[in-house]
Amino acid sequence: MSCSATTLSKSSWPFRSLNPSWQLTVRASCFAILGIAATAAPAGDRTPTNPAEVRERVAELRRRFAPFLQSLPPKADLRNRRILRGDDWQTRFEIERTSDKPGKTMASRPVAPDWAKADLDLSEWKPTTVPEWRYDALATKQPASCILWYRKTFKAARAPEGKRVFLCFDGVDWEAEVWLNGKKLGGHAVYFEPFRFDVTNVIAENNTLAVRVIDGPQFGEPAAYWAPFPLPPADDRRYLSDRAKSLTGLKGNDVLCGSGYGIHRDVYLETTAPAMIAELQARGYPAKKEAVVHVETDVVGNRPASLRVDLFPENFEGAFFSRTESFAPQKSGHRQTVTVPMPDARSWSPDTPYLYRCRVSLLDGAGGTLDVRDALFGHRAVELVSELHPREGQQAGTLLLNGRPLFIRGTNIQGFNALWFWGEREKLLDVLLMLKAAHFNAVRSCQHVTFPEVREMQDRLGIMSEQDVGGRYPLRGEQVRNGLLAASAAIARHCYNNPGVILLSFSNETHFDPSEMLRAARGVDPERIFKPISGNMPKVARSQARNGREGYELSDELWAAAIDDFHTYRGWYFKGDWSAAICPLLPPDRRSTIGEYGAEALDGYETMKRYPKDWGPLPAKEADALFGHVQLEKADVRQLVGFRGRKPSNLGEYIEASQNYQYDLLIELTRAWRLSPQRIAGYFQFHFIDVLPANWPKSIVSHDLAPKRGYFAMAQVNQPLVPLPRPTKDGRAMELWVANDLPKTHPGCRIFWRVAEKGKTLAESTQRVDVPASGAVLAGTVALNGVPDDVEVVDIRLKLEDAQGALLGHYAQEMYIGAWRHPKASFEKSSSVKAEVRGN
Repeated sequence: MSCSATTLSKSSWPFRSLNPSWQLTVRASCFAILGIAATAAPAGDRTPTNPAEVRERVAELRRRFAPFLQSLPPKADLRNRRILRGDDWQTRFEIERTSDKPGKTMASRPVAPDWAKADLDLSEWKPTTVPEWRYDALATKQPASCILWYRKTFKAARAPEGKRVFLCFDGVDWEAEVWLNGKKLGGHAVYFEPFRFDVTNVIAENNTLAVRVIDGPQFGEPAAYWAPFPLPPADDRRYLSDRAKSLTGLKGNDVLCGSGYGIHRDVYLETTAPAMIAELQARGYPAKKEAVVHVETDVVGNRPASLRVDLFPENFEGAFFSRTESFAPQKSGHRQTVTVPMPDARSWSPDTPYLYRCRVSLLDGAGGTLDVRDALFGHRAVELVSELHPREGQQAGTLLLNGRPLFIRGTNIQGFNALWFWGEREKLLDVLLMLKAAHFNAVRSCQHVTFPEVREMQDRLGIMSEQDVGGRYPLRGEQVRNGLLAASAAIARHCYNNPGVILLSFSNETHFDPSEMLRAARGVDPERIFKPISGNMPKVARSQARNGREGYELSDELWAAAIDDFHTYRGWYFKGDWSAAICPLLPPDRRSTIGEYGAEALDGYETMKRYPKDWGPLPAKEADALFGHVQLEKADVRQLVGFRGRKPSNLGEYIEASQNYQYDLLIELTRAWRLSPQRIAGYFQFHFIDVLPANWPKSIVSHDLAPKRGYFAMAQVNQPLVPLPRPTKDGRAMELWVANDLPKTHPGCRIFWRVAEKGKTLAESTQRVDVPASGAVLAGTVALNGVPDDVEVVDIRLKLEDAQGALLGHYAQEMYIGAWRHPKASFEKSSSVKAEVRGN
């Protein structure tokens, strides 16, 4: 056994970038479509207030995070890989759609037909391309179930002497049964987990590969509303690596929320030594100043060997650490744990996302390298304050990152996998930097798991994430239960190394006891924190549970690793005046997260010009029409509030009203979460961007990267240290608060506040406040007597300075004060408008 530590710089090895296009400069990017010039931005974490400032802030963030996107260690890989992608595959449905009702499983699966033999009649088979991903639905929000076969013939050399050959799949949705040259190799379920088969003794000069893909809830898949890719209505519901050939005949109506299937990642042959590293898990522990590495090997024979672990700084210059241990592999599946001291290791955080590259080398008795495998990891710790693990001064349910309280300012995302699949890396990078520009620190991968390349990009940019299995069906039948159990363990394995993955979730808006899933996942990663069901309130009484259904109860042991979560669309799916949207501050209790909340807003008119031509001609701005996929109606209370008490009557006004309402509601709800830190541990606004045109218009960024007004609302309220105004319920006064997510106190601060209308000051003053660390404080309540009763819209500006006069934070908001002062009058106007529309 030996250990060492050495300092490396760029000159110590050939410099290598993860991707040449990630050598970041201020350059023309996806933002060029907005017609915004690239200009330098001043230093400091400014909050953008218009599209031009978004572009400036993103350019600044590109420069700031360029070093973290670099990869300094040279690549080390002894394996030979041959990828079997291409358009020479063939496919045929065994069952195109089941006739069973959604939510039920078939009593037994059909026996597989003999479609794996080499001399099969292929006259009814169709050509296809791999990788691909298809989707279908029996109806909106009702996933279909099917069985689809793939076949491919290829030539190959037999395994070289002393080598092994594996047939590898990086992803099949949902379940695969695999045959090679008529021999069944086995099966695998869970779409996001890679798998492989040893084909050393099966591979031949001429080969026939057959894959039976089984998908849908009738066959045991715990299907979600959303999926690895968006599910828009289209004539050809298929994703190919060429975006131009994907989703032909895209429609503009409601998303399907169906089920997807197919071989959506690479298939390849990989040649290795007889002894190979099958799995590698690495994690750094800042408090212990060490890293723990778990190595699982797959060995044929009994060769004496040693194991060397090297921990290189991945995206910065610094010390690397090494340890060598004796190792005697006895059988396939051998697992060994190596602890490597890492004094003075750099910790991963959202502001400084330092990464290490763990390289494990398997050595034979003569010192020769049999196999080598790399994995990126971070030096970070995520903990949950609980009843079993209390922390003085911290509420149960508090998340800790590297020992400090963590408040999640998150958003839901969908479609990032599609951007990577289509090779649109630069657009994905722009989107992630737009997140950071708006002060989001986390994303919820809504009801799906993002590709490892996407998670790595987020790790490098310091963006935390929640990864979701996403199943939404109650556990009806053994097949679905087993599918969710398998996925729960798989997601813990799949995300183990990612420092940015701080939460794992098993299901969405369902009601069942998740104890089995928690135990399965904790068996893989006992240190992981879980959100068992996103959109469920556990530990509530039957009378308080949604729809009269009970929440779940967990043991104290499981609660120590679980955080509650609920979804609320207060102010969107509701009937009533604006007062029904006003969110009260929540009393102290075990802290929970808000997994979803938000409101719809139409895309801007310039964005609509970029909708698919198949959607028909774009109406004029002055036309009394809506356009694209929308949920809102022309006239209801939300549109009236958004148009500031007036009736919108044309497309331009509908756009303005919807974006204003989204802006108003996001401020109202997010502010309530920020000011309830003894009850709320964080939030995930729904959702960030439509990757496809008008795919789900609750987004705050359109598919062409044009920010809606809601984006700027979130940028203001998301600031880590921010003064916030909160109107009293009648709008006659205003509370002045400070929300502080940071671990530093600021005594003796002053809030400078101003209320104006069209540039004219109506009221202003100052308020003293002592700002606590990691919390929120009410500085005082000020009267708005200077705001006349007939003033409907005001501009509010707040500035926070410390005791020495240094600027700590600022806040700007347009507020429709009339919605607070005259809610019933607004509702009556809305009702009369609806009557007029019906009369037409």
